[in-house]
Amino acid sequence: MSYDRNFNNTLAIWTAFGGRGSIVLPIPTLSWSKKYYNNFGYTQYGSERQINVYDNGNAQIAVYYAKTPYMSYWNKTTKQWTVVSVPWWSHGQPEILYAADGVFIAKIVGLANIIASFDGITWHNAGYCAGAQNAMTCGAYDMDRGSGVVSWWYYKSPVYYSFDSLEERTAWTLVGSDGTSVPIFKYLTRHKGYFVGVVGGDKSIARASTSYPGSWSTTIPEDVNDTRYMFIRSINNVLFVMKFNYTNVGGTYTYYVKLCVLNDDATEITETNLSWTGDLANNNIPNPRNIIWMPDWGKFALLKESSLCVSNDGLTWECLYQPGFTTSQYDTFDGAMHIPGDGLYAKASGYVYYAPY
Repeated sequence: MSYDRNFNNTLAIWTAFGGRGSIVLPIPTLSWSKKYYNNFGYTQYGSERQINVYDNGNAQIAVYYAKTPYMSYWNKTTKQWTVVSVPWWSHGQPEILYAADGVFIAKIVGLANIIASFDGITWHNAGYCAGAQNAMTCGAYDMDRGSGVVSWWYYKSPVYYSFDSLEERTAWTLVGSDGTSVPIFKYLTRHKGYFVGVVGGDKSIARASTSYPGSWSTTIPEDVNDTRYMFIRSINNVLFVMKFNYTNVGGTYTYYVKLCVLNDDATEITETNLSWTGDLANNNIPNPRNIIWMPDWGKFALLKESSLCVSNDGLTWECLYQPGFTTSQYDTFDGAMHIPGDGLYAKASGYVYYAPY
């Protein structure tokens, strides 16, 4: 889990594997190695080394965080990472806002354009947000209804939406310009006919129908325990979120983190058996961004510090030690995927862990 620049928290660490019942299937012990930007076909641009991996369910990409007009995608025919020209990225660094349901939604850092792709090869200017200010923070898309949303970190322009084709550059519609009727979001996902997100400030969760993305309601309100939420994701029809509280004793912060599952309308939250006590920026945390659906297993997999965890339902997990799958504090895992016939990938800082499988 990468340190989020909107958080200023620092801390310390330890965890135990969750789930001590019967193993849901033989969990493989894999051979992990590091891949860098050059392993994905990129040449270095300045001092930048950051590489990120994303899977939209149909296509996989490795995104080099630099102002260079290329994109690397997994070529299913050659079984190799292949770089293609994408002139959009010559205008600024690419940042993927949403990868699921057969679509990638991206932004060019510092600009108000929304860039989209279905295959990671051809990228379209899917629209723009007139009058938006500050930074575009997150987005989501419903392929069934052809609707998308993006949120901005500014109270006068929190959410824009569109029902237009992602291949056309049209103006997305602003809602909530009064600063109160529509929340700002830190994280967004699409789940069974809803857009669901963690509201800026991290203390509540809200949703909107993907048919009516201009009307939002709070489903999990702020509570007396000062509970916070991060990294909401819908994976194979299960809605995951990270929940945490913290204490501050003499300037020492301790975080109490739980991996949780929300029900389908995002009104109820259930804790899983995976938890963590310690630093918020640590690989032992069961981060929803590192959950993968494994179709061949018919199960969920989760990557965390020295561990591969497996679950039938997303609630009860079993974990197996993975030698060599570890990195230092603050150099943390923040995104994972599996390419059938190739292997598992997990993003760290400046490189990607890879294991053939």
